[in-house]
Amino acid sequence: MSTVLTTEDVRNLRTGAHFLACTIDPTAIYIYAEMIQRAMEDRSLELISVDELAPDDLVVAVGMVTQGLFIADMPPVGDEFLGCISAIEASLGRRVRAIYSLAAANINGIVPLMVGLQSSLPVIDSDPMGRVFPLISQTTLNIGNVAIGPIALMGVTGERAVVEVESPQRAETLVRALVTELGGWAATAMYPCSAQQLREHGVHGSISRMIRIGQILGGDTSVERKLLLLTDLLGTTRIARARVSHIESLSRPTDLGLPAQPSSVTLEDETTGRIVRLEIQNEILLVLVDGAVTAAVPDMVTLLNSEQGTVVNLDDVQVGDVIDILKITAAAQWYSEAGLDLTEPKAFGIPIVHPRRRHA
Repeated sequence: MSTVLTTEDVRNLRTGAHFLACTIDPTAIYIYAEMIQRAMEDRSLELISVDELAPDDLVVAVGMVTQGLFIADMPPVGDEFLGCISAIEASLGRRVRAIYSLAAANINGIVPLMVGLQSSLPVIDSDPMGRVFPLISQTTLNIGNVAIGPIALMGVTGERAVVEVESPQRAETLVRALVTELGGWAATAMYPCSAQQLREHGVHGSISRMIRIGQILGGDTSVERKLLLLTDLLGTTRIARARVSHIESLSRPTDLGLPAQPSSVTLEDETTGRIVRLEIQNEILLVLVDGAVTAAVPDMVTLLNSEQGTVVNLDDVQVGDVIDILKITAAAQWYSEAGLDLTEPKAFGIPIVHPRRRHA
């Protein structure tokens, strides 16, 4: 059953999108949330389940792809995503019936709401990541052999390109090159597929989950109560409540052509004295406790203020801060052999096999 979203839903989604990507500056998420809330004063926004569409309805993922430039440094004009959807329709000769998020976290968790308001297309409560990954090839649709192309890109100058490509890995190279030429970021529409394909290979309930996370974190209750509610909703486990003792940037090479900045944060568990180390490259990839792997991508790891239960942006972490380190299990598809091939630490250049593969 479809849902008409409220401005309160958008506010909560904003918080949920940040919670699932605490390593990224949330400024753009907040700017978009404000724009969406203003636009909703005279327009409604429909959230639907993929089951409400006909099996052969055409749906498409919308999202921003960046190559090192903050969106706030070169704000969108506003018509970029509409231009991408029009290009997909022209290329396929069919109308798009609904849109979904390229990634249900960070800026791409909230962008589809604005695009839905602009286009009057319903937003599907699904996505192909269930979180955010840095590569457009790291999707459950790729695992399901759903073609990534054609891909439409549009920058703020109005320049637009359509890439006819099937291989997600090859698309990665072509799209990154075009994004650089378009100024450092681009609106994109990709993975045009049938509703049936999204139903079979997507991650579902993504938008609703972010809204519920925001409701929990924004609630007038204790941090411990919030942690219990997050456990009920997401299966969250608290790895440690620990004090930051050291922060460092690393010289570890990144060979994926991404704007990654390898770094590490070392903390000490205030109760047990255990040493916790976070290995970071765009996101928290690994958590080591006394040297043992406790969480590894595709597991999600996020940080909360231990006193207020608010999301801690990794860029704001300072020596002496006490934070809760939370682990969230990703969508089931990511723990298949094909899923781990795309997303375990080795995919990010770290020669560590995910614990689930070792124990399989």
